[in-house]
Amino acid sequence: QEINMSLPSIQASVDPIFPFAPKTGSKKGFFQNINLQYNVNGRNQIQTTDSLFLKPEMFNEMNIGIQHSIPLKTNFKVLKYLSVSMAGNYNETWVLNTFDRFYSNETNKVETVRNNGFDSYRTYNFSTNVGTTVYGTFNFDKNSKIQAIRHVMRPSVSYSYTPSFNQYYDTYAIDALGTTMEEYSRFNGTLYGAPNQTMSNMVALSLGNNLEAKVRDDNSPTGESKKVMLLNSLNFNTSYNLSADSLKLAPLSMSTNTNLLKDKLQLNLAASLDPLAIDNAGNRID
Repeated sequence: QEINMSLPSIQASVDPIFPFAPKTGSKKGFFQNINLQYNVNGRNQIQTTDSLFLKPEMFNEMNIGIQHSIPLKTNFKVLKYLSVSMAGNYNETWVLNTFDRFYSNETNKVETVRNNGFDSYRTYNFSTNVGTTVYGTFNFDKNSKIQAIRHVMRPSVSYSYTPSFNQYYDTYAIDALGTTMEEYSRFNGTLYGAPNQTMSNMVALSLGNNLEAKVRDDNSPTGESKKVMLLNSLNFNTSYNLSADSLKLAPLSMSTNTNLLKDKLQLNLAASLDPLAIDNAGNRID
């Protein structure tokens, strides 16, 4: 006796636009690589029963939302060897219903009331990444089975910032005396949820590695060597939360994988190394 519909559901996007790019030739530098897009996502969600189908009560309970997204990106080189990417994203969300919360003295509990009508909120974030690729080669004797080993390292540092959108949050009493208050957003329960209330100010560090060998191929008629992957990847990642009150440094995660038995077996390993101490209760402490 329940009916759930998503009708209609629309998605549309515009291809990236490069407003400062030359009409001919390749794009170079910060300004020429600036590009932006426009994406829109809209939904009408209906949850009702067969007894209310196509009746006014059904239309009064529809959840309608439209989300607009405009990402702005660019990438360029610094000091010849450093690749820099920068991105910002602006989101605007429209809804046709919100929810209020309050403590009712009649029912002696917190009530949630639906409000039909247009409302909206806006969010944005920013991120940037700096990385490079370092190659190192160790050559062996020409008569050796292994002729060379190449080590590739990809270090990168990234920064991301998302502000707190406290302006879309209110408080309500959870008891009859009104002495205990809790925060809520009127957009909780809507199609796209409430905006983030916690500020994120994060620096992330990563290092990727792989090892490759050049091996003499005795079966090759031309005598050419072949490449053999020794280590597909060896990755290290961690982050530092600049806005956190404590426990700012995240655990160091490590992952690696390689192939064995002539690529018939793949071996994956992962570990997490926590730089912070743990007390007797098992809680992380600075």
